[in-house]
Amino acid sequence: MMNRFYAIIPAAGRGVRMGSGLPKQFLEMEGRPILVRTLTIFCRLESCAGILLVLPAPFQEGARQLLERFMGLEPAEGMGVPVSSDGTPWFQVECPRGAGPDRSAARTLIRLVAGGGERQDSVLNALLQLPEDAQWVMIHDGVRPFASLDLMRRTLELAVSTGAAIAAIPSTDTVKRVVDDQVVETLPREAVWLVQTPQVFRRDLVLRAYHEARRQGWLGTDDASFVERLGHPVAVAQGERSNIKVTTPEDLEWGETFLKRGRAAP
Repeated sequence: MMNRFYAIIPAAGRGVRMGSGLPKQFLEMEGRPILVRTLTIFCRLESCAGILLVLPAPFQEGARQLLERFMGLEPAEGMGVPVSSDGTPWFQVECPRGAGPDRSAARTLIRLVAGGGERQDSVLNALLQLPEDAQWVMIHDGVRPFASLDLMRRTLELAVSTGAAIAAIPSTDTVKRVVDDQVVETLPREAVWLVQTPQVFRRDLVLRAYHEARRQGWLGTDDASFVERLGHPVAVAQGERSNIKVTTPEDLEWGETFLKRGRAAP
């Protein structure tokens, strides 16, 4: 039986390091916004029950228009639409699934959620708005548009068997711990992994972890770190070198080159 999940896509950052007046998630690569490319991955996952897209409040309307243009955003109606306790509407977007003559249009539910002051506030906002039937949550950065369907599926499968799983890649560089511009320790490279998303969790587990962090005033840099604090093991799925987080102008240039070479999904 296919394990269904809801996706949370944090895209509420302002993209200061990109040096653009527009948040990086709205910048285009080869004619399509980064955020649209990321969302398209989830449209193609048959096990995705819906997406909660977390956006900066001032850009909610702009994002709505962008999704209307590129993904045919429209209100979701009829049976199967989750009930919202606060009245926030669900929409649906469209993107192709499959290839060649078997290519078809897939409809995916999506809900726009207001971001918070910190990334973890944004994620918690979305966690609190999940439908009651949600059992599994996949959290994925809005500016990681090159994750493969295989990576998404492998990470989900690993989480289902363990309760929590992340994508990560082993470091190929020597890693040093630096304090006040001085090296204080060289870390064993074989023990260092570079964390990516997706990160997948049992819904009750990650929600409890976030509530506990808020209660203690603890700030974390990735979702798994909240679960780790509870003492719950987090499994690691082998990530992908191409699954970059588009953060700087150099990343944007790399992404455009990657697309031009035809190595990423359209």
